[in-house]
This record gives sequence, C-alpha cells and structure tokens, in this order.
Amino acid sequence: MTIQSSLRRSLSLVALLGAFASLASVARAGTLGNIQGTIRDSASGAPIAGVRLEIASGSQSTTTTTDAHGHFVAFSLQPDDYTLTAQKAGYATRSISGYTVSADQTQVYDLQMDPSNEGAGG
Repeated sequence: MTIQSSLRRSLSLVALLGAFASLASVARAGTLGNIQGTIRDSASGAPIAGVRLEIASGSQSTTTTTDAHGHFVAFSLQPDDYTLTAQKAGYATRSISGYTVSADQTQVYDLQMDPSNEGAGG
C-alpha cells in the first residue's frame, strides 16, 4: 500500500505542477511580439552578416546581430512602435522609425544598407 500511496502522491504532484505551468504560459500568451528580417547590401542584394541592430521604443530597447545569411530576430518585445538602427563597418548607418510590434505576432521587416565610401582612400 505504501508504494501505491507514494505513486499517487507523486502523480498528484506532477499533475499540480503541470497545471501551474500551463497557467503561467496562458498568462504570458498574447502579451509580447517579435521582429525578424534580413539585411541586404543595397548595391549587390547580398545578405550582410554581422550587422548590429538596436531595436528601441519608449518601452524597451534590445540589440541583436545578423547571422551569416543576414537574418535577425528580436524576441519578446512589448507591443509598441520601434526604431531600428543598423550599423556595420563599411556601410552607412541606417535608422528607420515606425516599425510596429503587435502582441503575439512576428513582424517581418527587411532592410537594405548602402555601402559607405569611408576609408576608400583618395
């Protein structure tokens, strides 16, 4: 009987923990959004790796960097209007406002960056 009662207690505890975990995820559902996109060279159309992006609004600010394919993702953003600022050596800094993040959605915003003449010598 003690093995059965221990098993029942363990199963009850697992069920209770599962219920709390699902309540926590329901409480968070629909409150945050994401931004993703690709950054490309405006002259060649090639993706640009290693671009540092600052994604800022009145409610928060975060940074991310593009991967080898020029792709970036910023997770868990408060719904708001954001300004994206892209910086990379060899390119003119690009800052664009008005990117909207909505709750429980991923917005896709692609950017192009202009090659810079800085350091070209001459």
